[in-house]
This record gives sequence, C-alpha cells and structure tokens, in this order.
Amino acid sequence: MSIGPDAETTMKIGEPALLSRADPSASQFRRQVLAGFAVYLTAAAAAWWAILNLAPDHITVKAFGHAYAASDIRHRLLTRGLELAVIIPGVFIIDLALAGWRDSSLYRLLVLRTPSTMSDLAAFLLWRSRIWNTMILILSLGISLLSGAYLHNWIKQHAGVSLSLAWMSIPAQCVAFFAIYSFLDYWTHRVDHSRHFWPLHRFHHAAEDFCVFTAVRVHPAVFTSVIITTIPAGLLQVSPAALIDVNLFVMALRFVIHSRINSNFGWVGRYLLQSPVHHRLHHILDMTQPVGHFSLVPLWDRMFGTWRGEADQSLVIGVDTPYQHGAWLAPDLFRDYFDFWKGLWPFRSRPAAVLEHFQAKWIPVRVKKMR
Repeated sequence: MSIGPDAETTMKIGEPALLSRADPSASQFRRQVLAGFAVYLTAAAAAWWAILNLAPDHITVKAFGHAYAASDIRHRLLTRGLELAVIIPGVFIIDLALAGWRDSSLYRLLVLRTPSTMSDLAAFLLWRSRIWNTMILILSLGISLLSGAYLHNWIKQHAGVSLSLAWMSIPAQCVAFFAIYSFLDYWTHRVDHSRHFWPLHRFHHAAEDFCVFTAVRVHPAVFTSVIITTIPAGLLQVSPAALIDVNLFVMALRFVIHSRINSNFGWVGRYLLQSPVHHRLHHILDMTQPVGHFSLVPLWDRMFGTWRGEADQSLVIGVDTPYQHGAWLAPDLFRDYFDFWKGLWPFRSRPAAVLEHFQAKWIPVRVKKMR
C-alpha cells in the first residue's frame, strides 16, 4: 500500500508502521531508548557478576532460639533477577523503542490506564504473588499436583523404557523440550478454545487492547497449562538448567507477542516464532474466518491447517461477552469459573449432551461479528 503518489516508501502489512524509519525524530527517539537500555543491561551484567562471585550461596540466621537456613541463594537470585530485572523491562523498552511513546504498552499503563489495561496489571501482580499458586491449586481441583516424574518411573518400571532426555547436552535438551512444549501448547490451546473450556480462556481474550502484561492475564483455573509444563518436564527428566532456560524463553516470547510491536518478524514469524501481529489476529473480535494462530511456533499452525495469514496492530480485539475489567478481578474471574462448570453441568442429567460434546469439541469458538 503506497503512502502517496510521490512516496518513496512502501508499507506492507506486518511491517513496523508506528514509527517511520524515515522520521528523524522517531529514529533519534529509538536510538536514545536503546542506548539507555544498553546502559541498563551493563549495570545488570555487573550485578549478575557480583551475585555469582560475592553473594553467599547458603545463609543461616538464628533468631528466638531457632535456626533458619536458606540455600541455593545465587540460583534463586539470578533466575528471579533475570525475569524481573532484564526480561520484563527489556520487552517494555523494545516495545517503547519500536512502537513509540503514544503507542507503547507503557503509555497505556501509565497514562491511558484503561480498565482493560488495569486488569492486565492486576493479573501481573497476582501472577507474581504467592496467592497465585494457591488459587491454581484450589480452582484446578489439585490437578497442578500431578507428577510427571511418577509417570516416568511407572513407565520405566512396567515397560522398561526410559523417556529421559538427561543424556543430552543442555542446549540439545532446550531445543528438544521446546519443540515438545510448543507442540503440546498448540493442542492444549485448541482445547482452551473448545466449547466447554472457552469460559476459562475467555478471560485472556477479553483484553480490549494489547499490553505486555496481557501475556499473564490468564484464569488461574486453566489447568491445561499443567499438561505442557509440570508433567512433560518430569516425564522427560529434563535437567533443571534446561527447564529454566526454556521457561524463561517462553515467558519472554509470550510477553513479546502481546506487545505493541507492529512487526511480523519476516520469515521467522511465518515459520519459527509467532509475532505480535500474528497473535493479534488470534485475538481479533471481528471474525469472518475460524480462529487460527494457536501456536508459539507457526510450523504447527501450518501443519494442522490453522495458519491465517498476515495482520497488523490496527485490528480490534476482544470478546462479545461483557467484562467489568479494572483492578478488581474477582467478579470476572468467578463469573467465568461459574460459566465453565455451568457448561459441564448438563452432562449429569442429559447423557445425549455427551455425544453432542464429542461431535463439537474441535469446533473453534467464534465470537459474534462486530457491528
């Protein structure tokens, strides 16, 4: 699409359009933001070195006649520090540099502060709290306690087969486990869009605009995530180092695809890693085609017929179900949880509904066409 009859620049869907490369002020702004981030990364690297070389790995504190011990301190500090001090700020800064201030996630959080964005922020704070794991345990009826290690040992004992990846190097384990994770993530995501699981996943799709924190706007009862994290990791005996690396990479990718970056990542976004604009098409409100772009790895979408082509950040997203939004999440969370169980309730009194369920279980949920 040409900008004008005399324009020298041609813009294509999926290319960054929020900041023009030809705009000197935009380019200067981008350079300043990235230069500031480079300084920040230098300071983070210095802190990383200090933790590795100066911080104790074990601490014992005596108080009130009792001894309290903490171990593996360096590992915990580095893992949490990489997540909170590097990955999340890094995505926000890249989002700011490429989208520009008024189109950035930070502008939506700090200036616009829409009810939907406040829900994203509240969901992030809840995700970082200890309450989150308790809610998952209760609302998923204990499914999060399922052990992949037990399943591995049972298969080894009864079939004489070990599915362990421990014999592989750490980089090889990372690649293998990410491939398996992304495959399972694709299918569990499709299950989340099926008729009876949709009410739980709907909370995520209720976001009315993208913000980096939309990535963690998820219902704590969505127990399908256990199938792609806890169980496979134990079943395959993935080393802790590889598991952490993959989890951090997946977390960073999820933050990126929910950002305001208006890019399709070129051939990488079409085949290897999902881009923000392709994921926005997955969230679109006005659907004239079935839901698509389920996977973090587009190859799975292409293989199973759910690739839907190109998009951009101008697409309107959301669902047709009304949401209260805002920082107080309880009404929306419990309404969706009730809708989930209400959708399963007819199975108890109407056996014919079971047949109807299996006939329709793979039909993606569509939202009404926006008028």
